[in-house]
Amino acid sequence: MNLYIGSVILIAILGGVIFHLLKTRKEIPSFSILDLTTIAMFSSLLYIAILPFKFGLSRIPMIQSFFFAIPYTAVLFIGIRFIPRAGTATFIICGHSLLSQIISSGVNPLWWPYALLASFILELYFIVTRNYLNTVTNALGAGFFRGLTVYSYFYWFSAPYIWHQFYAPWYIVMQTLQGIAGSIIGAFIGIYLSKPIINAARYGGI
Repeated sequence: MNLYIGSVILIAILGGVIFHLLKTRKEIPSFSILDLTTIAMFSSLLYIAILPFKFGLSRIPMIQSFFFAIPYTAVLFIGIRFIPRAGTATFIICGHSLLSQIISSGVNPLWWPYALLASFILELYFIVTRNYLNTVTNALGAGFFRGLTVYSYFYWFSAPYIWHQFYAPWYIVMQTLQGIAGSIIGAFIGIYLSKPIINAARYGGI
C-alpha cells in the first residue's frame, strides 16, 4: 500500500511538472466543441478497439499485453494526430478509462493514477520533443515509453494493490517487453493510417 501511495504522489508531481512547463512556455491548450467531440469519439473507439481482447484474446496465455497494446496504441495515436496538442492524450486516455469503468465494473478511483500516468508520460514526451507524432521516429519513441511505463506500473503497482495479485519479476519483465513491442507496432500502424484517415475526415478524400 505504501508503494502504491508513493506512486500516486509521484504521478501528481509529474502532472505538476507538466502543467508548469506548459504554463512557462505559454502553451496551455484550449479545445473547441469540435475538438472535444472528436476526443470523445476516440475515447469510445479505444473501448471498441480492445473488445476482441476482452472477448477472447485475453484468454491466450502469456501474451495478453502484446495483443492489447497494438490496437490501443494505434487508435490512440490516430486520435492524437487529429488534435496534436497538449492535453489530447490525457483527455482520450482518461475518457476511455472512465467509460470502461462505467460500462463494466463501475467507477473506481483507484484506477485513475494508472490512466493519469499513461497520459502524463506521453504529454511529457511530446513537450520535451516538441513533436506530436509528426514523424515515424517520434511515434515509435512514444510507443516505447508508453509500453515501458504503462505495463511496468500496472504489474508492479496497480494489480497488486487493486486486485491483490502479485507477479513474479520474470513475468513482469516478459509482459512489459510484450507491451513495448505491441505499443511500437501499434504506433507504426497508427501513424501509417492517420494520414489517409485525417485527409478523408477533413477534406473528403484520400
